[in-house]
Amino acid sequence: MELAVQVNGSYEHVSEVAAIAEAAGFRAVALADHYLNGSGPSAYAAPVFDSLTQAAALARDTSTIEILTLVSPVTFRHPAVYAKTATTIDDLSGGRFALGLGTGWHQDEHDYFGVPFPDRAERFRRLEDALGYLHAYREHPARGYDGRFWRLAPFDVQPRMRPDARLVVGGVGPRRTPELAGRFAGEFNLAVHEPEVVRERIDTMRRAAAAAGRDPDTISVSTAYRLIGGDTDREVDEFMAEWGAQTGRSVTEMHGHVGDRIPILTWDQHLGRLDELGRLGFDRAYVKVVTKSPRAFADAARRLAPLLRSDNVHDDHTASHRRDPESES
Repeated sequence: MELAVQVNGSYEHVSEVAAIAEAAGFRAVALADHYLNGSGPSAYAAPVFDSLTQAAALARDTSTIEILTLVSPVTFRHPAVYAKTATTIDDLSGGRFALGLGTGWHQDEHDYFGVPFPDRAERFRRLEDALGYLHAYREHPARGYDGRFWRLAPFDVQPRMRPDARLVVGGVGPRRTPELAGRFAGEFNLAVHEPEVVRERIDTMRRAAAAAGRDPDTISVSTAYRLIGGDTDREVDEFMAEWGAQTGRSVTEMHGHVGDRIPILTWDQHLGRLDELGRLGFDRAYVKVVTKSPRAFADAARRLAPLLRSDNVHDDHTASHRRDPESES
């Protein structure tokens, strides 16, 4: 199981967390791509920055860690913009950028900014078309691409996208998301942890990959892992106090705010949970430390060090070490 980190916020915060993650041995830093944070108007006043611009800055301010978006809504940008931007960030980073795409889900962030938000079926059609465009741009631009929504004229695009540049497909859909990941992605980001659902969706992805003439074992499977940790009540309260200071809530209010949404576990329990995810078939977990405190992330990195030390590192980011979920008892 590889460990990565997902982070958002000001560039000062993002770059500090990325530096801690890189020094600790995390494999990647992922930026959520949103124009609004949260799921209701009370949260929308928080500042939100452009993730692709921050990724370009990280490309120059880091040296070894992979950088990616997890994931960018296909509704935000034309696939030509994604292709050119991804190629540019990849060049800036020395080949360390992966572009993540999904259908998008946050209607308010589209409505507030006047960005069209088609129904779910059309968003999936647009995602399929954008992935087809990006695949053609990377693999055979001289043949072009003629899709339902977008067209790439046949010509030798320069600079060329790196042949092994990875696309990441993420979402919660039971059929279309894993199928598109199987056809186009180097990484399938799955937002559920229930064993039966995970096995079913990984199997759907692998069948789609085989049907497309791809080796399913070259596609890694990842998930996000939200984290609140502490081995004593005092440690948990310190964590809650740092988080609460950012939102104007007391420690007691923060416990009520969290409720049952995010389990509060000891560090050993977190290590156990992450190990279980690895056994289930996940190759990578994007740790999301819910407080925007670099100190709290540094502490989490220190506590998760046993997994970092046992990480099955592979240079090409493939899933050659992954487990077949059907073999798990």
